Amino acid sequence: MQPGEINVDPIEGQFFTTEVLTSINDALVREAIQNSLDAAAEGEPVRVRFSFRSLALQETQPIRDLYLDGLIPHIHARNSGLPEIPAESESLSFILIEDFGTRGLQGDVTQYDDLEDDIHRNDFYYFWRNIGRTRKGDTDLGRWGLGKTVFQAASRINAFLGLTVRRNDGRKLLMGQSVLKIHKVEGRRFAPYGYYAVFDDHLALPVESEEVIDAFCSHFSVDRDGRSGLSILVPYPDPELHPKACIKSIVK
Repeated sequence: MQPGEINVDPIEGQFFTTEVLTSINDALVREAIQNSLDAAAEGEPVRVRFSFRSLALQETQPIRDLYLDGLIPHIHARNSGLPEIPAESESLSFILIEDFGTRGLQGDVTQYDDLEDDIHRNDFYYFWRNIGRTRKGDTDLGRWGLGKTVFQAASRINAFLGLTVRRNDGRKLLMGQSVLKIHKVEGRRFAPYGYYAVFDDHLALPVESEEVIDAFCSHFSVDRDGRSGLSILVPYPDPELHPKACIKSIVK
């Protein structure tokens, strides 16, 4: 962060705290399914799959280092805002939320503002680069641009990764996001938002390397098989999240 920047910690996670919600399971199930229904491909049924998995202990460190290594010093920072940090000896558990029969995150991946009148609908831009802002219509189920923040709120390290396969062009895009509080690492001040991405100057762009994406799918049992949609990986989920509770939330 630059010296003159305003210090503002994110507040969107407060909408999904256990103090506000009766159940983090209800919030995760509701918001995930609403987002998927809003992204339905015309003429196809939407399916959403919740998988609860954990890596073997001997696999955890090398795979965790591939995707979370740059985040580790930040989650251990004194002012990160995380109440509990997973121990290094803990196996990497995760929830995988995948939808099928949807269009995926379509749109120009380089778009970083929406102040022009001729901007087309861009699901990628609004998912990854906006909080509390959306161009969904009044008939869409999730209209406030906050629903996706439940993914990071469901993680004990306030982070998630997303792999999308787009229906219109077949591109596979992998990206991740973490949300902490303003904090310092080795004396340097950092803003709350961080990305798993490739960078063009300061703009975070999705990873499109087939080798990296194939490895991600193999490591976390992602089964897109070229089908359009979005797969969300929530690492180190809140301990309240478990299959039986999610089944009750789905029924509800």
